[in-house]
Amino acid sequence: MKSVATRNSKKPASPMRILLIWTLVSGLLFGVAEFAEPLDDLLLAIRNKAREHNASGQVVVVGIDNLAQQEVGDWPWKADRYARMIENLGNAGARRIFFDFPINGLKNDPGAPRLIEALKSHSGKVYLSAAFSNDDSTGKRIPLIPPHEARRYSHLVNTNVWINGYNIVWSARYANRVGDLVVPSIASVLSGARGGIDEEFPIDYSIAIGSLPYISASEIVRGDAVVSRVRGRDVIIGTNANGIGNRYSVPGHGPSASVFVAALAAETLLAGAPGTYGWWVPFLLALAVTAMMMRVSRTPLVLGMLVLLPSCALGLPLLLESYGHYTQIMPATVLMLGSMGHLAWRLHRQRFDERGMVNEVSGHPNLNALRAEGVETQDGLIAARIHNYAEAATALPAAAEKELVEQIILRLSLGNGGCKVYQGDEGIFMWLVPAGSVGNVGDQLAGLSAIFRSPANVSGRLIDLGIAFGVDADPGRSIQSRMSSALLACQEAQNAGEHWRVYDPTKLEATEWRVTMLGELDAAIDNGEVWVAFQPKLDLLSGEICGAEALVRWTHPEKGPINPEEFITAAERHDRIEKLTEHVLNRAVQVAASLNKGGRKFDMAVNLSPRLIGHANLKPMVVQTLRRHGLPAERLILEITETAAMSSAESAMQELRDLRGIVLQLSIDDYGTGFSTLDYLKRCPATELKIDRSFVRMLVSSRSDRIMVNSTIELAHSLGEEVVAEGVEDNETLQLLGQMGCDKAQGYLIGRPMPYEALVDYLADHSPAKAA
Repeated sequence: MKSVATRNSKKPASPMRILLIWTLVSGLLFGVAEFAEPLDDLLLAIRNKAREHNASGQVVVVGIDNLAQQEVGDWPWKADRYARMIENLGNAGARRIFFDFPINGLKNDPGAPRLIEALKSHSGKVYLSAAFSNDDSTGKRIPLIPPHEARRYSHLVNTNVWINGYNIVWSARYANRVGDLVVPSIASVLSGARGGIDEEFPIDYSIAIGSLPYISASEIVRGDAVVSRVRGRDVIIGTNANGIGNRYSVPGHGPSASVFVAALAAETLLAGAPGTYGWWVPFLLALAVTAMMMRVSRTPLVLGMLVLLPSCALGLPLLLESYGHYTQIMPATVLMLGSMGHLAWRLHRQRFDERGMVNEVSGHPNLNALRAEGVETQDGLIAARIHNYAEAATALPAAAEKELVEQIILRLSLGNGGCKVYQGDEGIFMWLVPAGSVGNVGDQLAGLSAIFRSPANVSGRLIDLGIAFGVDADPGRSIQSRMSSALLACQEAQNAGEHWRVYDPTKLEATEWRVTMLGELDAAIDNGEVWVAFQPKLDLLSGEICGAEALVRWTHPEKGPINPEEFITAAERHDRIEKLTEHVLNRAVQVAASLNKGGRKFDMAVNLSPRLIGHANLKPMVVQTLRRHGLPAERLILEITETAAMSSAESAMQELRDLRGIVLQLSIDDYGTGFSTLDYLKRCPATELKIDRSFVRMLVSSRSDRIMVNSTIELAHSLGEEVVAEGVEDNETLQLLGQMGCDKAQGYLIGRPMPYEALVDYLADHSPAKAA
């Protein structure tokens, strides 16, 4: 169990866990980097619209608008106009008078004395603007402060605003530093709320801007009766005409003059100084709720939270803002949305997995359930397979298959001591037995076999059920591997006509090698483990070595020499023979080209897989290899087995004719093992017949084999073909073949398969006299 725990501790994080981590990181980035600020602003504007209400009426806006400019003149006005406004507003009973813009140029203004006099007459009631502008070249603040004589009878208020990239003023400040002075804002003075320098508060834009009491400055200058509209109220004077003063985007209202922003800021503080909590408070709350949701496994609670989260995300900020508390919710919303997606996906996967744990037909637990429950089991595993399940299910009405499965599981449960049975496809059933009972499982399976001898009555039909059992008692492997092993043992029992069989772990290595062999073969070709041996062929007439057959060999670094039939057959069966053939052909032609230099005539034979006959790449591969190494085509012999040649379609036969057309030679290998007809031999474009070793080996002792070999030689010669006898291992057989007129011989007597270097030495030592 220790190794299991270690293995589990190193498991990589699941995709869902990674998604949750990224959701948390994204939420943090949205908060720290303020990525979500535009979305937060949009949601705030929507909530403001939802709780829109009227202003208190305590703040009156006096606008220097288009009408005032028509009647009084273009703005900026002379000081006497402002003096008249102060006089008329003061006389009308205005509580305080605030200017939202700096009054500049008093030193050279002839109306300045009247303004000073008006300020003196209403001393303490007038607040002049003390602002600053930024010098773009130096980045320094340039203070714009009224002259000393004007400040003697008035107070100062700061009228600077701060906008975001969308020209929106979302917040105002309690006070700002202007030069050496700390100047409170209009909103701070008007409401009496105080705060630190540069301390901000959000402006409540849910106050309808149209509900602010408004008077045109022209009425004030004219002295019209405005007593009832300003008595006891605070007045803010500002510009409100097109092309003059500053205008900003007010959420939900569009572009508005700065005087309205100042008035809304004042109304905000009059309702009580708003509190701000930043983005991290709701984020931590969302994180706590998310952590709680991750621990809840009951579906109703999770679904309830999925509904509660968006409600809180939208409703809670709306409620808080109604009481003057502001926060940013988008980082928390990102976290909640990601968590909700994670939970929704988890619920979906849970339901999907639950559905995937039962068989759709019977409703019984399937093999997926066994895989999930048996991950760390030490119990024995038994597989049962109904051989004729498909036939039985086909013979029954569609609705009766469930009844068939029920009867099978009932019988298995009765005989296995009540162990839980898992149903697979195509009549496969499995269950686990306690580790201590595995040794006595034979009696149990014998009893089950006896139970299944009686036919099952399904929908009034008697169905015979053939069954075999397989057992895996090795707990040291994964449950998936053990399930495969039990099924393999089950198949072996069925093939052997037995009722049950225990899987033999010693077969595992051989099975693994068969599975991995093809994968290793490609790499072995590339790294030189697969090489080519050459077996010499003797010309019986001249006594000289006239050629060789190229034979593929594989020397595995761990397993040593691999049987050629094993890996060649596997390569043919799995369509991997082309690369192997190309490798052998290239090496064989290379060696043949080297040996044919200097006037020697040396043929090279290469075996051709039946899978490649008629293959589109065969002829181009042969032609390109011959050209690459400069070997004349007549020096290459392609050998095909007699059986393969006979079974070739007409299109494949045409491919052989095309190969013959480039003047290379074709040999029918293993002749005598098939059933060639004379007509077929006439049509086949072969230049050579190669008599199988099974006939050559018995040539001296078997009269029938001598007759067969002799007749084959005569037949081949009559067709203009040469004859090669393989498997020659003694001098008596060699002499008898010579007497019969056989053209060439190959076998251990002539020479065993050898590497190229050994072949070169062999050819150097060989002479006709020695061969005789």
